[in-house]
Amino acid sequence: MSVTELQTMLAEDWRTIPAEEVLKRAKRFAKDPQRTELGRKLKVAVLSGFLTDYLADILVLMLARRGIAAELWRGPYGVMAGAVLDEASALHSFGPELVLMLPSHRDLVRAPLTAVSAEEAQAAANTEGEAWRSLWGRLAVPVVQLTFDPPPARPLGELDGFSAGGLLNHVRCVNRSLAEKLPGHVALVDAEWLAGRVGFERWHDARLYDMCKQPFAFDALPTVADALAGAAAGLLGRGRKCLILDLDNTLWGGEVGDVGTAGITLGPETAEGAPFVVFQRYCKQLSQRGVVLAVCSKNSDAVARAPFMEHSAMVLSLDDIACFVANFEDKASGILQISKGLNLGLDAMVFADDHPVERAWVRKQLPEVQVVELPQDPAGFVRALDDCGAFPITRLTAEDFDRTKSYRLQAELAQQQTTIADMDDFLASLQPRVVVEPVTPSSLDRIVQIIAKTNQFKLNAQTFSAADIEKCAADVLAIRLVDKLQDYGIVAVAVTRPNGRCLHIDNWVMSCRVFSRRLEYATRELLARRATERGLPSLSLAYQPTSKNGLIAELLPRLGFIKNGAGDWIAPVDPPADVPAHHITIVGTQ
Repeated sequence: MSVTELQTMLAEDWRTIPAEEVLKRAKRFAKDPQRTELGRKLKVAVLSGFLTDYLADILVLMLARRGIAAELWRGPYGVMAGAVLDEASALHSFGPELVLMLPSHRDLVRAPLTAVSAEEAQAAANTEGEAWRSLWGRLAVPVVQLTFDPPPARPLGELDGFSAGGLLNHVRCVNRSLAEKLPGHVALVDAEWLAGRVGFERWHDARLYDMCKQPFAFDALPTVADALAGAAAGLLGRGRKCLILDLDNTLWGGEVGDVGTAGITLGPETAEGAPFVVFQRYCKQLSQRGVVLAVCSKNSDAVARAPFMEHSAMVLSLDDIACFVANFEDKASGILQISKGLNLGLDAMVFADDHPVERAWVRKQLPEVQVVELPQDPAGFVRALDDCGAFPITRLTAEDFDRTKSYRLQAELAQQQTTIADMDDFLASLQPRVVVEPVTPSSLDRIVQIIAKTNQFKLNAQTFSAADIEKCAADVLAIRLVDKLQDYGIVAVAVTRPNGRCLHIDNWVMSCRVFSRRLEYATRELLARRATERGLPSLSLAYQPTSKNGLIAELLPRLGFIKNGAGDWIAPVDPPADVPAHHITIVGTQ
């Protein structure tokens, strides 16, 4: 197949396709040599307590849908701990960049007897959890683990999930123990929720397990594979960032341009209006945890905004919307305008529209955008958006909670910049300042997160676990930006180390929220200061081009870097004479 045909396959909504057909397409996709052109190449190891032959085929397809071109290695059946602990094992020879660990309740070895105290049961769960955490500690790469699934039988009946001696209670306690002490390089996939989602009668297939050691039915395979791929994408910073919403018949019923604000269908009082309230509430919850909301509507701007300001049942407000585009152009053009205003790539976008023609148009014109197949009944909107798994998350940071405000300001500033003649005066008027944050428990997650999630301003694909950052904390430059409008949090990170007569930059990332703020020049000044403090006369870095970080190649010469024969970029500590003023006050360093 051509790359275009493969992209079309990836854009299909697999939930509308029978599982057997998904498996057939996955096998065909996995064998196609062109598939490696559709994402970041990654060596992925699968360790499991059950056979993964069929699951692995679908995993390759689901990972590709998340922008990951996986080279898959499957460990032998039932061997997980041994593969991790034996440094001479085939797992370590393979050299994975991501490990998927897939146990089941059958892999638990410390289930308590029925007649135990609550303290004894908790101690058994903690011991069991610690054994798995010790395996994570032996892996220096991102790890996605499926939690332990609920067993098919409950010896204690309704008490089994709550009594100290219950097997289901033990499963839940172990899972909670894992989650409470989760290191930064590990993500969990909730097997109990998945089992409930696909149905226990489809999750547990005793005959299939006896025949081929696969614990769940074929119908469950796409759901399991998609959940694992979603968690991997979140851990690797490949999740989507922006949800673009239609308005008429998506956030409310009816066309506001025809019926006016008072005539739209919205509100908990009626069966017709209640689903739109529920959907708005879900979208607001996404916004509150860091998903950027935007609007793309075929209406005049004033008409489209009116319900947000005038209708008492609106859950979403204009403050929740980072970019608002309402005009009579086609939706693909509107999405391109949003992409430019927020400085986000199309592959960071998700589009939700009730109209099948609009969805088909966007899918055809902008295949990088993930299009949600909303059903005809608005009562199913939340489930459709939730099921698409576009916004995986492994942990929350303080910066996540303020992301919408930050992107809204980004769009407003971008608009202002088009009308201001003197850019220097404009940047100076914002009164920006930076603080270099030390690596502490409160900043660690954000530092790891921004390195993983950033794609555009990023030297190379190298990521760092929390343990990696802690080990080199003195060489980590984490920069917080504050101006008169907002505290943006940590928006740039450089991981450095002395290398001969150079301060070498292993990786340098900067959030797209602060592009055009000249923070790159302030960061270069800070790197120069650090090199001078260490008596090093030069800076060096390793830039590896990707499909998204092309702007780095244009920037490095302006920062004074020249590529040498070994492929590294070298610059003297002093910047070029023509470097523009950044107008950023450096108010503190670690």
